[in-house]
Amino acid sequence: MLTRAQAKLIRKLKSRKPRERSARFLVEGVRLFSELTASEHEVDLVVTAPCLTERPRGRELLERIRRGGWPHTTVSDAELRRLADTETPQGVLAIARRPPWELQAFDPAAGAAVLVFDGLADPGNLGTLLRTAYGLGVAWAVALPGTVDPWNPKAVRASAGSVFHLPVSQEPWPDVLAWLRGRRFDILCADPVGEPIRRGESRADGFALVLGSEAAGLSEEVSGACSRRVAVGMRKGMGSLNVAVAGALLLDRLLAGSGRE
Repeated sequence: MLTRAQAKLIRKLKSRKPRERSARFLVEGVRLFSELTASEHEVDLVVTAPCLTERPRGRELLERIRRGGWPHTTVSDAELRRLADTETPQGVLAIARRPPWELQAFDPAAGAAVLVFDGLADPGNLGTLLRTAYGLGVAWAVALPGTVDPWNPKAVRASAGSVFHLPVSQEPWPDVLAWLRGRRFDILCADPVGEPIRRGESRADGFALVLGSEAAGLSEEVSGACSRRVAVGMRKGMGSLNVAVAGALLLDRLLAGSGRE
């Protein structure tokens, strides 16, 4: 049976400050919970409802949950709908712990790629970019202050579980800049009027791709540190792309032929 304290925590974890204070976040759905259990994240609580058993994958997952040893409780379908962040929950919800990732602990391999978010506001775009970055071989991601929380439930869902595998830290720009310069990383800033990047352009050194706010672009502090401004080449008269699309195209161009595909 779900306790009042557990229900209260689940509701609180839909907001950023409680997630940051408790170092916990929510995971919903069969696929996301399966991805979570394939990672190194600790699971504090699993909540299931009868609707989980309506599909074969759900029944298989319930058996895994029962064998997995995680703290587990059941609720009615109606109660899960009240607790969930999604409109049509799939019958499983979990509380997991956020990892204490810090860029200073990252020892990059030669040619490593880092993705930096500067003021991205939409959790769907951020989650999509994390999914793309993980798939293309980015080694680390950083969310600067003013960026939506990577552990926002919508961002977690949009990442399709990639946020469980790609390290994502939340750190101030001066610390990130010092780390990048200390390791001689190129700082490539996405800019609609920047230099078009060709796919497969040779890159031997490590680099950071910085993506700015969908509405305002890069902050002045970050913009002043760019070693190069890069863009997706498009036909004349075409406006800027959605940040998730632009970021995906730039990463594809920068990482093509790198052996990380």
